Amino acid sequence: VVMKGVNEEELVDFVALTEHKPVNVRFIEYMPFGGNAWNDEKFVSYLQMQDAIKERFPIERLQDHPNDTSKAWQVPGFVGQVGFITSMSEHFCGSCNRVRLTADGNLKVCLFGNEEVSLRDALRGGMNDEQLVEVIGAAVVKKKKQHAGMTTLASQKNRPMILIGG
Repeated sequence: VVMKGVNEEELVDFVALTEHKPVNVRFIEYMPFGGNAWNDEKFVSYLQMQDAIKERFPIERLQDHPNDTSKAWQVPGFVGQVGFITSMSEHFCGSCNRVRLTADGNLKVCLFGNEEVSLRDALRGGMNDEQLVEVIGAAVVKKKKQHAGMTTLASQKNRPMILIGG
């Protein structure tokens, strides 16, 4: 997670790792979650990260796979690549096919949504596989086409990321 005044100066060091190592380094935009002391002044956008990297490396855009949550880039001649998870500045909600199962058994269809479905309770209540598939399907159908903006998200109550998982 890239944060202004905390670690943004390390971007190019991580990109340099991809020269001889076939790694995929991902830079995540700082996001408002419960317990992370959100401060919009620490936010570094995808484009700001790119600008900082381009001062040292000529990165080129790669083709993403369907439903990718990361925008892929590579320095020509390097064996690894970098990706940017742009949840705040350029959301990808419309193509996101991710769901999360929390450690306490709740299904979240959106990382930023407060709606959760307790699969733990459904299983403990004796639901069979077919009924469980219906419950999951109903939750997925309700998934919104995009999350609220950064300012709204910052004011909403949401679990800390450590309790969401992923």
